[in-house]
Amino acid sequence: MNRNKRKMALIVPMMMFCAACSEVDPAPDDPVSGSPEKTTCPTDGARPLAKEGSSAEISSLNLDVVIRDFQQNHSDFENFSEETVEHLDDIYSYESTTGAAMKAFGFDEEWYSAAAYHSSCGNMYSFEKNGTGIQIGVDGLPMRKNPVLPEYLQQVSAGPVLEYGECFQVVNVQSGIKFLRGYKNALGNVNGDKCSDEKNNWANPVVYTPGMVNPHLLFNNMGDDGSVDMYDVVIQKLNERCDNKNFDQWFVDDPTVNKRVNMVLELPKSTDESNDFVYNFNSNNGGFFPLDSVNPVNHEWVSAKSCIEFIQPTGSCEVFEPQSLSIFCPPYDYQYARTQEDLSGQNTYKLCADWLNAGGPRAVNSNGTGHSAALQAAIANGKLGLQHLRNYGFTMMGYMSFQYKASNQLPEPEELKFVSSGDLWVFVDGVLVIDLGGTHMPAPGSVKIQTLAQNNHGCHIGEPLAQHSNCEGASDVTGWADGSLHHLHFFVANRQTEISDFSMSLPSSFAVDPGEIAGSGESDKKGADDENCVN
Repeated sequence: MNRNKRKMALIVPMMMFCAACSEVDPAPDDPVSGSPEKTTCPTDGARPLAKEGSSAEISSLNLDVVIRDFQQNHSDFENFSEETVEHLDDIYSYESTTGAAMKAFGFDEEWYSAAAYHSSCGNMYSFEKNGTGIQIGVDGLPMRKNPVLPEYLQQVSAGPVLEYGECFQVVNVQSGIKFLRGYKNALGNVNGDKCSDEKNNWANPVVYTPGMVNPHLLFNNMGDDGSVDMYDVVIQKLNERCDNKNFDQWFVDDPTVNKRVNMVLELPKSTDESNDFVYNFNSNNGGFFPLDSVNPVNHEWVSAKSCIEFIQPTGSCEVFEPQSLSIFCPPYDYQYARTQEDLSGQNTYKLCADWLNAGGPRAVNSNGTGHSAALQAAIANGKLGLQHLRNYGFTMMGYMSFQYKASNQLPEPEELKFVSSGDLWVFVDGVLVIDLGGTHMPAPGSVKIQTLAQNNHGCHIGEPLAQHSNCEGASDVTGWADGSLHHLHFFVANRQTEISDFSMSLPSSFAVDPGEIAGSGESDKKGADDENCVN
């Protein structure tokens, strides 16, 4: 059976690493308007740091992020680009069993006329038919050069193509999960979950869309004194590609289309020998849904995730209601609809049919009355519906600094590692290092810090931060100066339902001591005043 997968963005005021605290999400009585969860964490998101000489160890990094919530009827969301390659007319003319016409809920003339946009997304079908996109190999590298990246990052895989899907093995049903998802044939160095054998219930090639964004960030606030506001940054569209018509709305505050939420992501220290800090949410552990509070026992949606009100731009927590279901339910006569099961082995046919009958993936609560089709279907299907009710449509952008130390590159170089089912772009010192644009199945991307240092990344003439403190002491001959501080920005967009996977692994060099920042003389850094937490 062929099933198709999909997608995820952020801004960051400050990163801190501290000892962990607990968070509790009790389930309210009302699944729609229940009270938000309580937390035992300090209200400013900080965790107490072990004092010098103490036996306690730093257990996690805290990363403040900005998430922007979108409705699913936005023109760049829920386009089913993979399905339109073969089913464009089927979707456009589809009516549900109760006569609900998908034309009335967003899959209309405007959507139909944008067929060229939809077909410009790299996926299994568009690649087979038109050669659109770039396949990723089993070693995690693209199988064709990506000219948007610097030449020293244009490594190419010899293949074969990486495949992602549903693993064949059956998991302990008592845990609530019957099937796992992962890479069918990934090599050991590839980040992300892997199936234990090469037998899968289904597996599709991983294809992404390169060249959607400009390889250089634009920094709006660069002072004459050499200062840079690392948070006032713009990621710019390079090509009209893969439903990015209104890309300029994705990562900026625009109350006409999105709602902003400031949040904290916690990256616990890895339990393996790497000592990396890892944030990892995927299909096998509930998925990446930072705007949702979910009961960890029965996996049911509880409420919108609570937030710290006083750090919000409006002083209150504002998000759209959940407007999606975490099942593959395309708006046409899908051949496997009656037999399709979720990862717990539950048949999802009625849930999908109820969703389409209520208007489908783009039927949202845009006028503030009634509820989205997803929420209506979820309530009608009780436990099963609430297990799949989620807020999918959002973007996220983040910033953090790190220190390059030559000694940390032995015996193995430090590495930035990401996996995302949505658009993902990663920049170091304002220059693109990972380009995984488009709505696709979970795709891995990584870059070695040593490679960046040796190639003087970001410090060449014409690059955005070449004249700033990150490049002091650097040269094309010697590379980055040992001990220099550098800047990581990453952007994610979650634009298509069913799969929402996101993970990042950051090395220990991201735990930068505030004394090192203060002593560096950098005016383009935001230091930490709290002695208990490190920026």
